[in-house]
Amino acid sequence: MKRIFICLSLVLIAAAAAAEPTLHQSLFSADGRKPFRLNDRPLLKHSAMNLDESPALAPVNKGKAFFMSLLLPGWGQRYVGANRKSAAFFGVEVGLWLTYSGFRTYSAWREDDYRNYAASHAGVQLDGKSSSYFIDVGNFSSIYDYNEYKLRQRNTLDYYQDVEKYYWNWRSEADRAYFDKLRISSDTALNRSTFVLGVIVANHIISAVEAVWSAHQQEKKQALFDWDLQFGWSSSMPQVQLALSKSF
Repeated sequence: MKRIFICLSLVLIAAAAAAEPTLHQSLFSADGRKPFRLNDRPLLKHSAMNLDESPALAPVNKGKAFFMSLLLPGWGQRYVGANRKSAAFFGVEVGLWLTYSGFRTYSAWREDDYRNYAASHAGVQLDGKSSSYFIDVGNFSSIYDYNEYKLRQRNTLDYYQDVEKYYWNWRSEADRAYFDKLRISSDTALNRSTFVLGVIVANHIISAVEAVWSAHQQEKKQALFDWDLQFGWSSSMPQVQLALSKSF
């Protein structure tokens, strides 16, 4: 009787050992991670989860970044994610345009001042007069002094034949000097506005080139590093895996 009992026990142990892999496979996945189950229903759809610090960035177009910043400085930098550079270039652009507008406005004010001053203190008729005419008005006390000077030089091309139309005669040397000061300040502001306009053009070009560089740097960052965090549960203990890859 004991022999029969022992034989039956050995058969049962062998059957249990043969069924163990199947039971293990039903409880654990192929990689040893065990999902939570309640009444044979998984609480999690997957036995492992991937966590990224941020979603993958879409690839940037260098040509698009170039033309965006060429049109509006800082726009291309914002497109590629360089927000600080974007704010810097845009801030410079706004400041330059305000400076340009300020110089142009000041120049126009001073131009009105010296023209009106010439009309009231030297008898100048303002209609149809060029900027070169007002330069002559500021350099000579009267049209007669100017014409006499040109005749001595035998320069009849710059001679004012129509004295009535181009007439001027300053009441005093102080009036002429004050007029010339107003005229020079207007011309100086106008020249400075032209210089600022050139700086604005340069800012557009520099921003466009820098946007391409920022796009290139962004591509390098995306290509050099990639990382992935996984966690799950095995038959023995929880598992956490961190993978960091770098391209050379």
